[in-house]
This record gives sequence, C-alpha cells and structure tokens, in this order.
Amino acid sequence: MANTGADERLLRALAEQIKLPLVQIASMAELGNPNSLESIAHITEAALSLVDGFLLSSQRAEQETLELEPVSLSSVLMETSHQLDFWAKQNNCDIEVRLAGKYVPVMAHQKSLRSALLLLGYSLIEARAVERRRHRVVLAAHRNPHGGLVAGVFDNQPGISADAFRRGRALYGSARQPIPGLGGANGAGVFIADALLRTMAAPLRVARHNNLTGLAGTFHPSSQLQFVS
Repeated sequence: MANTGADERLLRALAEQIKLPLVQIASMAELGNPNSLESIAHITEAALSLVDGFLLSSQRAEQETLELEPVSLSSVLMETSHQLDFWAKQNNCDIEVRLAGKYVPVMAHQKSLRSALLLLGYSLIEARAVERRRHRVVLAAHRNPHGGLVAGVFDNQPGISADAFRRGRALYGSARQPIPGLGGANGAGVFIADALLRTMAAPLRVARHNNLTGLAGTFHPSSQLQFVS
C-alpha cells in the first residue's frame, strides 16, 4: 500500500510521543492523591486523542473515495476550544476562538477536521508549557484572497517557520525533535493532523492570522448550501 511508509513513520512518532503521558499518569498514580484524578483523566483523554487521530488518518487514507460533506467551521472550532479548555488552564494558556466574518460551510470530513484541530491545539499548548509566561492559543478561520477558507490553530509566541515545518515533515518518525519550534515535543500530533487534513485535500501549512502564526489548512466552500454558519 502506498501509505504504509507514512503510517510506519507516524506510528513511531506516536509511540515516542505517548511515553510522556504514560509516565505522568504512573507518577500521579504512585502519589495516590485523590486531587490528581481529574488531571489523570484529561491526560488520558489527550493521549487517546493521538491514538484516535492516527487510526482515523489510516482509515481515511485507505478509502478509495472521500466522503466529504458540508461542515460548519464555526461549530467545529467552538467544540474543539471547549475540549481544549482544561488542558489550556493546566498549562498556563488562554484559549480563544476568532472568526473573521460569517462563512458558508466548507467541504470536509467533520470527524477528521475536529480531530486534526484538537491535535494541533494540544500540540501548541504543550509546546509552550515549559515557559513561565502566560500565552494564548487561538482557533481561527479567515477567507483567503482566492475565496478559500483557512482554518487552523495559532498562538502569540514566535511561530514555526515554513522551512522548519518542511524539514520536520522529512524528519518525523526518526528525529526526537523534528520541529524545534514545538519545544520538547516530537510533533506527532501535528503530523497526524497533517495526515488527516491531506485526506480532505487541505494539507497543513504554516499560516498567519492577523498578528498570530500557526498551522492551518485551506478548505473549499460548499456549493450545496447557501446559509451562513
């Protein structure tokens, strides 16, 4: 199968990335602090999101036809921000949703889009977790000059460069830290998100939203529905 090599690289990256939450859970369990139960639940949820995203990307890549449907970007962005809220609070981060106007739905696979944005959110939140200063992660959408709708996750810290992201694409699965801009993380969530977005012909790229830098995909507006979302 054509995607076997990519799947193997993603699986190696996933295995490396998932070590940290397992160590965190084990340490909290040893302490036996009842107050740690909520944190353990959310760490587990984040780890499972990585696994679910990988499995979903593999399944989607194997399908001969893509089952795209009209999807409301605003709804998906809002839902994702709610899922990331606890994780952000635990990592000295504010979560925000920004929509530059009202848009018609885009052609996408809703479950895959939600998973990709969630993994990007986790990745950018964790990338700055070691820094003492509070930071902001923004889930946002805007229209590009060609009529496409750009949706992604951005933050207010020095961002990932397009060149670093290109190199990271070539190195993930073999390098411990393929994208230096992601702090100590190995970027498994980012590359799983990229795989998911590629199945919708919206590959991940470095993008800007106002004065913020982040990672986003570009989607085609749906011609099936005329109402705004």
